[in-house]
Amino acid sequence: MTKLSKTLSPTRSRDKVLQTLYELELSGEDLKDVLKNHSSEKSNAFYNDILKGVLDNQENIDEIIKNNLDRPIQQLDVIEKNALRIGLFELMNKELDVAIVINESIRMTKKYGSIEGYKLVNAVLDKIIKAG
Repeated sequence: MTKLSKTLSPTRSRDKVLQTLYELELSGEDLKDVLKNHSSEKSNAFYNDILKGVLDNQENIDEIIKNNLDRPIQQLDVIEKNALRIGLFELMNKELDVAIVINESIRMTKKYGSIEGYKLVNAVLDKIIKAG
């Protein structure tokens, strides 16, 4: 695998989107400032598409998440919340297999989130898909 194809892989791009959303939420900075830390992603269409999609549709995405949670969305860990946002955006806007989207959301949560967080992400996405 070449360095370029590894840099632009969907898996790595999702991780970078998750990191960007995490920074946005915790730093309180605006998108332009946070993107300075991710200048290597400027030409990554997959990264830009997901990031813009999640941010542009965040209110609608969060409403769907809230309707399928057993607690207030504010109580979610930042990683879990943003993994759900990314997963839900992809379910709504990408022609990807549902299993891929769920697996990627779980993978990100296991890698970056709390120990048991992936279980919540799995349960919420599963509930949304079944209601679908």
